[in-house]
This record gives sequence, C-alpha cells and structure tokens, in this order.
Amino acid sequence: MFYFLLYWITASIQLILRYLDYYMSGTLALLDYYVPGWRVFLLSPFVITFLILPMLLVLYLYFCALLLFVYRRRHSIMDAFHQTAWDGYRQTIAAFWSGHGWIWHGYEVVGLENIPTSGPALLVYYHGAFPIDVYYLLANIYIEKGRIVHNVVDNFVFKIPGLKILFRFWGSICGPRSEVVEYLKDGALVGIAPGGVREALFSENYSLVWKNRVGFAKAALEAEVPILPVFTENCRQAFDYVKFGKSYFSRIYEKTRWPILPMYGGFPVKLTTYIGKPIKYDPAHTPEILARKTSLAIQELIKAHQSHGILSAMCQRFDSCYAYRACKSIRNIPNAHLHTV
Repeated sequence: MFYFLLYWITASIQLILRYLDYYMSGTLALLDYYVPGWRVFLLSPFVITFLILPMLLVLYLYFCALLLFVYRRRHSIMDAFHQTAWDGYRQTIAAFWSGHGWIWHGYEVVGLENIPTSGPALLVYYHGAFPIDVYYLLANIYIEKGRIVHNVVDNFVFKIPGLKILFRFWGSICGPRSEVVEYLKDGALVGIAPGGVREALFSENYSLVWKNRVGFAKAALEAEVPILPVFTENCRQAFDYVKFGKSYFSRIYEKTRWPILPMYGGFPVKLTTYIGKPIKYDPAHTPEILARKTSLAIQELIKAHQSHGILSAMCQRFDSCYAYRACKSIRNIPNAHLHTV
C-alpha cells in the first residue's frame, strides 16, 4: 500500500509539472514579446543573490515542514487507502491543505463541535476575496469529522482549465437549488456563500453583499435542516482586490460574470474560522426571516472577531510576543489609521 501511495503522489506531481510547463511556456512567450531583456535582469547577480536564492530557501523550508505535517498524518492516510482509494486520496489532499493552512496562516477552527457527526446541515459563510479559508475548513472537517462538504461554487470555476476535476473530486456543485435540497435531504453537509463572487469582489469592510438572495434559506426550509453561520477572521487581510476602478470592473462583471478585478495578497496573516451555533429549522420561518437571521448571525461573528489590519493580523501569529502587544496598543490610540469593521 505504501508503494501505491508513492505511485499516486509521483503521478500527481508529474501531472502538476505538465500543467506548470504548459502555462509557463505561454507566460515566457508573452514576456519575451512585451518585455524584451527581462531574462538579463532576472539573471543578474544582484537579483539572484538577494531575491531568488532567499525565496527558494524559504520555499524549501516551508515545503519540508508541509511534508513533515503530512508524514505525521500517515497512519490516517494509510487507513483510508485500506478502505477505498478515493478515501485515501481525500485524506492525502486534505492533509496537504490542512498542513498549508497550519504552516502559512496558523489556521484554526473554533466551533468545530457545531458540525454534526451525522445528518444534514447548511454552512453559510462570508466569501473572502480568495476563499482559501474555505479550502482549509473543508479539509479540517474531513480530517476531524470524516465528512465531505458539498460546496456550492460559481459556474466559472468549472471552466478553469485543469481544475474542474479537482473541484468535482472534492464534491463541489453549481446548484441549482433543487440539487442543494437533494443533497441535504440525503443527509449531506452543504456549504454556500450567498454573496458569491460579487461579495468576493466588491465587499468593503467585511460587508455582506447578498442583495435580496434568499435561495439558500428556501433550500434549508425545504430540506428542514439547520443553518450554521461561518466567518473566517482576517480572510481579507490575507487576500483582497484593488480598490481603484471598482465601478468600472463592476459593470464588466455584471455583463460577463467574469471576475477580472486585480487581486493582491498571500500575506501570512493569522486565519481563524468561527462556526456559530446552529440556527435550527422552524416551520414558522419565512425565507426572508431565515435569511435575515443568518445575515445577523454572520455579522455578529464579524463584529466580535474582526478588528485587525494586515500588520496586526500578521503579528497575531505571535500573540505572546512584544510585537503583537505593540500592535494592540496602537489600535487603542484614538484615530489610529488602522482598518476596522
């Protein structure tokens, strides 16, 4: 079984390398056309000595730490492969995602006990600029609870070359509502962000961009399942979109449904996902009332846990050190120019 796992990892790496080679070739061709001489700059002794080599060293260290994290979970991975190959694959992928979150963001989940060990529930979450926190959460739920969350994603996700098979493998669905209800009635966990890509692109200060969307509430009422409000602290400090030209990009998005707003980020801020108490099924609720209660529950999580700028969110990784205490003292200064909700 060990050799089978090794073969699968090798095949996966080969597949990734083929995709990287394909996209890298296109990128290099574009650079050669639009930025002649870029190779001379990149290969200069100054860039190699002070930029490339230190970056490679850091990547190597984090990759070693990630492999160590996966190795520590080898017993659960091997046990899963003894059951079915698919379970083994999921355990392996979940271990890599969980390890990445642990290493780079100090990722934690608070309220995991609110996820039922069996039976259906609808997880409703705030959609960050790049939902890497959702990937971490799904991985941790699978590792700790042994359950797959069928996450509802936008149609464009399945049009990204090479990634459709991964999202399908992990149980992602596009809807419609009838499909969500069917999964819930079958006893599955389903995750959804009512704000969707629009919220990811155009949310300001962690505001919910739901408009009048109540489809998720209709699904929960039809399937008679509880709703779990979910929010990840600092998700917009990790990744966000540029602020300029949002009205222009908004018009483009409304016409094409393609998220082309430039993104920045990847900062190693502290990420903590909070899973609130379940909003239980009540036949007296209308979809509008249930949607409102869910919205208020998520806003309460945001209000209670989100108050950091990027610097403070990074210092949060070391909350016992002087730097974090200094950041907290800065936040207490009147009119301090820090991002707050």
